[in-house]
Amino acid sequence: MLATFMAASVWGAGRPNIVIIMSDDSGYTDLGCYGSEIDTPNLDQLAAKGLRLGNFYTNGRCSPTRASLLSGLDCAKVGFGGGVVGDWVREMPYPAHRARMPYDIPLLPELMKAAGYRTLMSGKWHMGGSTMKFHKSQQKQWKHYHQGWELTEEEMEQDFLGLPLQRGFDEYFGLYGAQDSLFFVPGQYHPMMEGNEPAKLKYDREYTMHCFSKRKDLNYNVNHGKTGKAFYATDGVTDRAIEMIRDAAGQEQPFMLYVAYRAPHKPLQAPDGLVRKYLEKYEDLDAIGTDRVAGLKKEKLYPEAAEYRKAWIPPAREEMRLQLAIHSAMIEKIDENVGRLVDTLDASGELDNTLVLYFSDNGAAAHLQGIMNAPYHGVKALMWEGGTKTHFIASWPGKIKPGTISHEQAWVGDILPTCLELAGADYPDTFRGKKTEALAGRSMLPILQGTSRDPAEALFFNDKGQQAIIFQGRWKLLIEPGWYLQTRDKPGIAYELYDLETDPAETRNLANEKPEMVQNLSKKCEAWIKECGIVDYAKLIELRPNDPY
Repeated sequence: MLATFMAASVWGAGRPNIVIIMSDDSGYTDLGCYGSEIDTPNLDQLAAKGLRLGNFYTNGRCSPTRASLLSGLDCAKVGFGGGVVGDWVREMPYPAHRARMPYDIPLLPELMKAAGYRTLMSGKWHMGGSTMKFHKSQQKQWKHYHQGWELTEEEMEQDFLGLPLQRGFDEYFGLYGAQDSLFFVPGQYHPMMEGNEPAKLKYDREYTMHCFSKRKDLNYNVNHGKTGKAFYATDGVTDRAIEMIRDAAGQEQPFMLYVAYRAPHKPLQAPDGLVRKYLEKYEDLDAIGTDRVAGLKKEKLYPEAAEYRKAWIPPAREEMRLQLAIHSAMIEKIDENVGRLVDTLDASGELDNTLVLYFSDNGAAAHLQGIMNAPYHGVKALMWEGGTKTHFIASWPGKIKPGTISHEQAWVGDILPTCLELAGADYPDTFRGKKTEALAGRSMLPILQGTSRDPAEALFFNDKGQQAIIFQGRWKLLIEPGWYLQTRDKPGIAYELYDLETDPAETRNLANEKPEMVQNLSKKCEAWIKECGIVDYAKLIELRPNDPY
């Protein structure tokens, strides 16, 4: 039996709708309510009416975070360990690095559907899978990326079973893969899907398109400077999500909606008017991080006396200014669309019975030099706080106390058990004939209700040769932190130990002062790596020699 339904919710008489909204590569302080200069009035209002977390963690990279969100397990347990993402070019022949969700592990939409929920998704999937069993051209492409692998009927079927509709979603619109343009004009190829078929896009808005990419081998800049009718992914994903809400509203059956925006991930693309707005704001690049830290302190989300490392501003300042401006324009567009989603919930009469969660899949990416992650050090795919920690908003009228701030530690894998508890559903002992593992995540309901919850005994992070652990919510050890090609070429093993309670921005390395703790936490990391089946990264790049670049 997939899940056992209980008569009433653990929190009130009825079971709430659940709307999970995730951005892609947004920085910790990208929201006004987290100290930002970016205009995010709708998200700020959502926060004012609900809860903000100061210590919410992801897995530091796109697919690994999504894997834990959907499974409630450590990402390596479901094939996304070691920085693997859901693309054929990254798949490895090891269970922890397979880059495709195993069909015998229950996912959030499957569990919620079995509990009686309507399950809906609009946006970026990036969990592997394809329709290649129907398309010879895709099979040829698969063989190109899997030299020495055998393409069998079973392999093609498993790939098909890795797609959203086959993993529990009743409806799906969006992008299967990692990235593509956000702007598409009529007649132009696009990768958007409706269920398992190419989507028919609506080109019903006019934009002046601002596109920036250094990738000259791709068509990311083809629409730059054009004005005309176009599809813009942030708007289009919201349009489809609004249709889903309207269709599901007013029914006895509750719904779960997962909206996964592809912004502000590269390629950087946004309406030109918004880009120009932020170009004017960003004349002083050095002030951005400093002002954000001051704003974060004003919001009571960062200790007044805590130190932090200032982000490095590259010599090509005008190029950096432009990238920051487009990134911020993309964030403002997300905010606009979150407002549209909330307004639709309100107009449909569903808002008061809906839990809305908003967060990013990781910190801002390397092309922004960590500026948007201030005060935290590091970027997406690095294990410092700037890569793994993100903003988090939860709102539920009448249930979550307005204007709440919590510094309780939470992790993206906690969302699945939270949803199950609200749905009155149990996690199954077996699934598709296989015994399930115990969930790594824990329900966040105590935090949402305004009470305390002990931090996890240990949170583990792993990405391309880097390892990190946060022990008992306080002590953080990093092993070989940084980009792999740099750490590989330095002799010895680098250790960094931080007391996050007194030094949340990781400014004072205590590894030499506390060698016993370093040794103790290192052993915990080794045991976790063994348990998860994570393969040494040096061995992985023998198979994928271009992976570290």
